[in-house]
Amino acid sequence: MHWRSLPGDLAEDILSRVSAISLARLRETSKQWNSILKTGRFAKMHTAHAPKEESLMITLIDHKVCLVKINLHAPSVKVATHKLYLKDPLSDSSKEVNIRNVFHCDGLLLCTTKDKRLVVWNPCSGQTKWVKPRDSYKKTDYYALGYDNKSSCKQYKILRIDRQDLPLNNVYEIYDFTSNTWRVLGVATDWFLAKYRRGVSSKGNTYWVATQAAEKPHHDFILIFDFSTEMFQSLSLPHLFPYGTSALSVVREEQLCLLGVERHMLYMDDGTRFSDLQVWVITSTGSWKKSLAVYNTSRHPFSRGMSFLADEQNKVVVFLNTKNMLHVMRQNKQILENHLGGNSSVLLSYAPSLAQIQEATLPGGRKRKAPST
Repeated sequence: MHWRSLPGDLAEDILSRVSAISLARLRETSKQWNSILKTGRFAKMHTAHAPKEESLMITLIDHKVCLVKINLHAPSVKVATHKLYLKDPLSDSSKEVNIRNVFHCDGLLLCTTKDKRLVVWNPCSGQTKWVKPRDSYKKTDYYALGYDNKSSCKQYKILRIDRQDLPLNNVYEIYDFTSNTWRVLGVATDWFLAKYRRGVSSKGNTYWVATQAAEKPHHDFILIFDFSTEMFQSLSLPHLFPYGTSALSVVREEQLCLLGVERHMLYMDDGTRFSDLQVWVITSTGSWKKSLAVYNTSRHPFSRGMSFLADEQNKVVVFLNTKNMLHVMRQNKQILENHLGGNSSVLLSYAPSLAQIQEATLPGGRKRKAPST
């Protein structure tokens, strides 16, 4: 029997046992399969039957989302030749969207485009939701995708921060998928987010390293947006935090990691220059715990706006600086250095899934169909 002639139920059962990232490639081979992968029914089957997904890494190269794989045993890095494909709905051809920035939450990617559009995208199922602005989007905006983690059913929302530094005026609003509308929540004037600060998602909430502006001297802290209460919260940095450059990442969206880099270069006994790097993680009680400590001896320093990922099991820290130079550090040794191409410093931990983007409800209980690729 040819695979194209498989009965629908049998095809669904077979596909539900395939990893989500493999489905991203398979959906391009059949319109029938492509339709199946976008249904909520299939998403539930896949959750029940599919093997546990491996956490992957993604980056932006030439404004396209690409998978990155690092081999720690024979140190090497490989960028997948098969890009995660996002078609531009405004184009009659197969033209792809040029992505300026990307935010990851629960297997969904929130992307801003070079022409100031906003889209939520599941690369595995191909489902998309293009979100229109309340007024207009700006290059200086901050965006985050999250969900109510106190609800039995995940209801995704988008946070937009219209950032203005002089005078300090952060207007923040929320997009609700169920109503297809934006709501202005308030204005914050007691903190600011530097343009190089990246937010990360953990258990439905978003975290940034922000700067307190209400009192002097100004100091950094962890700014949290709780999508359940739709309110900002704060968390202090570890006690006696002596580091100048800091960044956040997460481990499988479950554990928050903080990176601190020494303000000044240090010197070893043989004269070699190095910088001290420390990673902290948040414990189940909400306190900070030191995790990994490594030394950077490369000629490419850590920089503001860099991304990093920590692997506590292998005692490795991976970081991508603003020159798109990838470094893999283990204790006081650099085991890999590679230029990924392009000029992006985005490096994210990506957990593939078939998470569904909910659709707005029309009068009478009908659902408005979201455009998709």
